[in-house]
Amino acid sequence: MINTQSSYTAHAFYKDLPNGRCSGTLSIGKGKVLFAGGGHELSIPIEGSQFKLGGASNRLVFISHPDQPEFTCYTNDLGILKNPLLTDQPAIAAQFTSAKRKRTKNNLIFTTVALLILASPFSLYFAMGPIAALLARQVPVSWEQALGEQAIKQYQLSSTFMPDKQVQALLPPLTKPLVDAIPSNSYEFHFYVVKDEDVNAFALPGGYIVIHSGLILKADSAEELLGVVAHEIAHVTEQHGLRNIISATGTFIIVDALLGDMSGLLAVLADAAPLLINQSYSRQFESDADEQGVVLLKTANINPQGLHQFFKKIQEEETKRLAQIADEDSHEVVQQSLALLSSHPATSDRISQLKLLTQQNDHSYRNLNQEFQQLKQAVQQFVTHTSSDPTTDEN
Repeated sequence: MINTQSSYTAHAFYKDLPNGRCSGTLSIGKGKVLFAGGGHELSIPIEGSQFKLGGASNRLVFISHPDQPEFTCYTNDLGILKNPLLTDQPAIAAQFTSAKRKRTKNNLIFTTVALLILASPFSLYFAMGPIAALLARQVPVSWEQALGEQAIKQYQLSSTFMPDKQVQALLPPLTKPLVDAIPSNSYEFHFYVVKDEDVNAFALPGGYIVIHSGLILKADSAEELLGVVAHEIAHVTEQHGLRNIISATGTFIIVDALLGDMSGLLAVLADAAPLLINQSYSRQFESDADEQGVVLLKTANINPQGLHQFFKKIQEEETKRLAQIADEDSHEVVQQSLALLSSHPATSDRISQLKLLTQQNDHSYRNLNQEFQQLKQAVQQFVTHTSSDPTTDEN
């Protein structure tokens, strides 16, 4: 039997409606999608209209038209996907087919997750990596940026940062080639230099990257510094910090998010900023950041061997310093002081892999050593000045 229903219970959003939204009835006919409610009648042409699934478990159909971006309506009656007045339109029929596939996919995900939960907690644990990656891609970039901004503000309360004007004058000539080389970049990157003798750097969701003064002063070339920076950029673009948080959330929040209800997950993210500072990444995340960092360096025409050389140099220094100390407590102190190795462990296997990824060739790379030396000199002055004048406000 052909479905001839042409009206559906609906809700609409529009500036002229009471409080900007109201409930009403959605009708299909005469080449138009017509919404009536709140004493108003609003319509958009069927041709060119966009139909998308959304809401918890994708149980809602959202309707809009690019010619009227201020108007959106939705219905929870999925029968609209079978309306012949709409399915006769080839473009809309294609949208419906895509929506139905998405709904089928979500049902499959729900069934799979349910079976994992019933089968064994360990099964869900091993599936969490791909699940976290899938959900991370659903989080709006604006939320990532807000999360990173909140974390950096908290970190600034207890740390001494190099003045932003000085950083903006010195760092962009070095970092801009890397940022420009990011494919399909959705982030606005912010770089900071903090007074900290640990040889370290870390990334926060949304494009916030903090570089320790100790890292800059320990590096011998622009390539060494930018190798580490490229690695941190990869942590951002691969959403490793966000995926860590998602993996740590409860099972039911993750299942709800998989089914389209992101509210619980977003609520967890809103309170997650304190967890992001100096977080540790899995060996797989570190390996991924190495590989993506090397790709980024090559795309930016920066010698990728700097990353391998720097990690090798730091590992050699750690080995030398540990050999000079006999007792276990002192060993721990030395390992903690080399923070780059504790948060980004430079294992022999990892360094060997980096060597393979960054094998030297006859290519002529970008020369940024003049810019690097200017940065290094300024950072040395910053560290010296703030050490002699602890009352100076550097934030």
